[in-house]
Amino acid sequence: MKNFYLCLLTLVCTTFTLNAQVNYSGNGNTGFGGPVGNASINIDDDGTTITVNFTKGAGDFNDTMVMYIANGSSGRSNIDGSVNDTADSNRRAISNNGSGDISFPAGFEATHGIAINTGFGGLWEIPSSGSIGDNGLNFIDSVGNPTLNTDASFLFSFDWSEIGLTNLDNFDFVITYGNPNDGGSNMFSSDEAIGDGVGGGNPGTGSFSYSGSRSYPNTWLGVDTSWSNGTNWSEGLPASTENIYIPNVANQPVAAGAVTINKAVVVPGASIDAQSGFTGDVILNSTSTIFSSLIIDGSYSGIASYRRYVNSNDPVNGNDLISAPLSGQAFNTFFDNNPNILSNPIGPEVLFGGFDNDNDINPYELWIDTATTPLAAGQGYRTGIDATALSNFVTFNGTVNTSLVQVAIDQGTASILNLVGNPYPSYLDAQAFLTENAGVLDGSAQVIYGYNDSTDGTSSDDYTIISLLENTSLNIAPGQAFFVASNSTGGTLEFKTSSPDMRITSDQDDFIVGRNSLATTTNVNISLSNSSEDFITKIYFTPSSGLGLDPGYDASLIGGVAPAFALFSHLVQDNMNVPFATQALGKVDYNDTTVALGVNANMGEQLTFSIAESTLPTSIEVYLDDADANTSTLLNSSDYVITPTTSLAGTGRFYLRFSNSALSTPENNLDNILIHANQTSRSINISGNVEKGTMARVYDIQGRLVNSTILNENLNTQSIGLNTISSGLYIIELSNNQSSKAEKFILK
Repeated sequence: MKNFYLCLLTLVCTTFTLNAQVNYSGNGNTGFGGPVGNASINIDDDGTTITVNFTKGAGDFNDTMVMYIANGSSGRSNIDGSVNDTADSNRRAISNNGSGDISFPAGFEATHGIAINTGFGGLWEIPSSGSIGDNGLNFIDSVGNPTLNTDASFLFSFDWSEIGLTNLDNFDFVITYGNPNDGGSNMFSSDEAIGDGVGGGNPGTGSFSYSGSRSYPNTWLGVDTSWSNGTNWSEGLPASTENIYIPNVANQPVAAGAVTINKAVVVPGASIDAQSGFTGDVILNSTSTIFSSLIIDGSYSGIASYRRYVNSNDPVNGNDLISAPLSGQAFNTFFDNNPNILSNPIGPEVLFGGFDNDNDINPYELWIDTATTPLAAGQGYRTGIDATALSNFVTFNGTVNTSLVQVAIDQGTASILNLVGNPYPSYLDAQAFLTENAGVLDGSAQVIYGYNDSTDGTSSDDYTIISLLENTSLNIAPGQAFFVASNSTGGTLEFKTSSPDMRITSDQDDFIVGRNSLATTTNVNISLSNSSEDFITKIYFTPSSGLGLDPGYDASLIGGVAPAFALFSHLVQDNMNVPFATQALGKVDYNDTTVALGVNANMGEQLTFSIAESTLPTSIEVYLDDADANTSTLLNSSDYVITPTTSLAGTGRFYLRFSNSALSTPENNLDNILIHANQTSRSINISGNVEKGTMARVYDIQGRLVNSTILNENLNTQSIGLNTISSGLYIIELSNNQSSKAEKFILK
């Protein structure tokens, strides 16, 4: 297999050509005759250039208009005496030279100013701090201007990049109008404005303030969740031709009726929930940790685009697994739009493809750049981005899935795993997915395995496990793929939009290690580490589980295979020889239970067993029993460190033993009990008096319970017959509410 580093995709920004307008009106004041106070302006953009169409009100355009722009960066909350660039009339107008302060609305910080008169129109950057003298405003570009003061309308324009933004952003603005008194010393302001709060009567050389600004595009404010409530929008309920902008605020829009707009930009963490159909283009955005969502019930008409953040392809980030949040796009078109996907420099292969569970050598496919295979809904893909690429985004275009999506899964000849993915441009409810599809998943792995881009060697070998027990608050982000394990007969996974609707809006990351809603659940995580790796296995104690297999709670290592360096457990009862990453036991089984641990490690490397995390009661003692070394270490107080002289593989040597010190006596009443294997009678002889309720359990080298006997407290010597079991190495454990004792023996 070609040696590629693996990861997610990086996107290219899609440019949309827009023919929409957002309309704004002057404040109605006519202090200078009404050319601005009674004006109207329309703003649109083509993805690169913002064009403003100014229609003059009554009166001639004899003076200078200033548009102050706030791009969201640090700027000026007012224009005061520290801004005093008098190099020309337009700069004097922006500086409001010699007059009182201009105070902007709360949260508005001016970063740029556009000044226009009949002689010239230009765009200047306003430094965010310090004194600004002559030529201190940074000229960026000319924007256009009217030729005559009687022109009924004129256009001026500037690029998104010239104000430090892209067509995926928004900005706020206010407009003033006044006489910069070219050749004089003071600015004389009119009461004409666009923006709220400038009252009637010209301020002249006095101060004035704005109580509200305008936004482009029409921006969602989130007073409540109702799309049709005009107060939720900065410029009122959007018309069918308008562009809108949905920021990440507390209340996100829910549209009960059909919606028609021109274009919507949805920022990371924001969402649109359209319950009766949607018409208009939509650009959905993400960051490395937050994703936007679109949920549509009914029909959709428009061009949808999902800009999905992905990691760079390098040795640190490694693989990534993705799905198409918008499906149906031919792969060659997708690749042409996203040339940052890693390519083979000497061949047609690119680092993108599905997962073949019948291939035990190279299960990940490498597609060629001209493949016309459509990106299918619900399928998972592995991919990677050229580490030298500048962009961390790839763009998906395609169908917004609004109904049931079905994906067939099976047990392949090489693996029981199937790589599937979220088919919706919204988060997927992981718990609803697991509950709905439990019947087609393997009993030991009714869970989701999500690749987490980590190198910490977690219990699932860099995979986050989502189950009915673990990470129950995690959901599946748009464009996220994950593994599931099929049962022996296979079947059809269902991603549903009704009964239940699995689509949800959420601002969670995709598969962050450590996020767990079960902080109050009793558990202990045991760590095995060497000089460079750390591997964790987890034991939970819940009222919904027991000593045998608990589907949805117990979770095997991904694919049911332990890697070369690993720590895992086997079931206490009805052992299936399956390596478990997570095992759930009964609510109080920590009082007296022994769990067989499996270890894979090389000879000669120092190994450390320790408790990585524990929510067990303080009276619970956790022992690591080493049957070969005949040692027992209380992990609550110290680590167990060994350097094995042979390589370790599987179970049989190490056991995790739980006991409750509150139920024990200071003296171990089993210390004086003698245990002897009688090879002639193939039995175990136990000599000495035991307490009432003492149990003898015999385990094979795989940790499976092969015999369980309650000992008679009235007998000094008793025997346990083992004629029905085969020859080999075994462990016998004696335990009661006060103490326990374990020994290894050979049955010939």
